Amino acid sequence: MTAPDYTDEQFIEGLQRLRRLQETASRSDHALVFPSTFTAESTALRHGLPHWCPDNILAVLVYPVHGGWNADIVLRDAPDGCSVVLDKGTGQPFATRAQAEAFLFYFVVAVAAAWDPNQVLPSVPASLAA
Repeated sequence: MTAPDYTDEQFIEGLQRLRRLQETASRSDHALVFPSTFTAESTALRHGLPHWCPDNILAVLVYPVHGGWNADIVLRDAPDGCSVVLDKGTGQPFATRAQAEAFLFYFVVAVAAAWDPNQVLPSVPASLAA
């Protein structure tokens, strides 16, 4: 799979967005729902997809496409055969920019929670579930 061609402006915004999301995720309300199964799921994520870790996220990008907005997570590195771009899927854009940004927020929080048991994973609204 070929990575999308991002403009310099999109990539710089993606770097800045990641920093903001990481800061917001670290200050998230710990009263949010934390699924009872997440401990087992986070262990599976750490073992099955070790490159999906907070330190390996390079940028999170939001950009307009025909029919809506795409939200991509760009990794620094990935094993052979794995993409460095994680997205919702071709032809499945979010209807609004706000939905795309919310998806990225929940992704960043989920990855942080998987690698740090002190983090709290919020429940993902059904409208954002893939």
